[in-house]
Amino acid sequence: MAISLKKMGETFVAEVEGVDLSGPVNAETMAAIRQAWWDHSILVLRGQNISEAQHIDFSRHFGDLQDHTVKDWLLPAHPEILVLSNRGRGGVKPLDNGGAYWHSDMTYEEVPPMGSILHGLTVPPEGGDTLYTDMYAAYEALDDETKALIEGRTAIHSYHHRYMKMAEGGKRPAPTAKQLAQWRDTEHAIVLKHPESGRKALFVNEGFTVSIKGMEPAESEALLARLYAHAVQPEFIYAHKWRADDIVMWDNRTTMHCATPYDFSAYERTMHRTTIKGLALSQAAAA
Repeated sequence: MAISLKKMGETFVAEVEGVDLSGPVNAETMAAIRQAWWDHSILVLRGQNISEAQHIDFSRHFGDLQDHTVKDWLLPAHPEILVLSNRGRGGVKPLDNGGAYWHSDMTYEEVPPMGSILHGLTVPPEGGDTLYTDMYAAYEALDDETKALIEGRTAIHSYHHRYMKMAEGGKRPAPTAKQLAQWRDTEHAIVLKHPESGRKALFVNEGFTVSIKGMEPAESEALLARLYAHAVQPEFIYAHKWRADDIVMWDNRTTMHCATPYDFSAYERTMHRTTIKGLALSQAAAA
């Protein structure tokens, strides 16, 4: 079965039409979806009334799945699923817009995820959009001097840094000794060559990137601030307005995303996310 793709305006996002994930999906269709993902970075599938098991099965077509660092948000019956719910649905701790900053998922891991697949179960009637930015386009739009400056450089990524910011603001409990032992900083190239497309993308993010290796702190901070501001210019951004049973799947290596506000007290927002393991970025860069 061939799929139908509808580009979402002049963006890096496409809507997949004519696919129902609640039933069997043949190998030809899965191959077409995979290729579309590499071509567009973000795919949207509307009206997908699927179970947790079907969500997991679909996700596994793209690779092994990866658990989140914080176990309190994993669905007890299906720990492959991270629950983003301000009402704590499914027996997890409530989470009120925890991703309301620009980030790529789990880049603090030695091997960051390849991608994420998010299923919107209950969505607010207003607010609660997700913004995505195109890190291919952000890299390509850099001036030659900046490209030369960052080529071959690496940056340090840290979950400890982000978690402590949230804990100090009262949004997270103090970390346990076990968590602190697990949260080791890691180092990744600032410019990533995508293993499937061969294109280069900017690979730093406000959420988890803390410094540029080999630079003085002030110089590093200024350059990162400039790269972040550059990457979130309006011409690079797609805003997804959620409908119930939307699925959005994004390539974690070539995008950043950011949650937007909504009225937590008035509305429920509950979503399920699977996370797909990636290749070591040294392998990706050499591909």
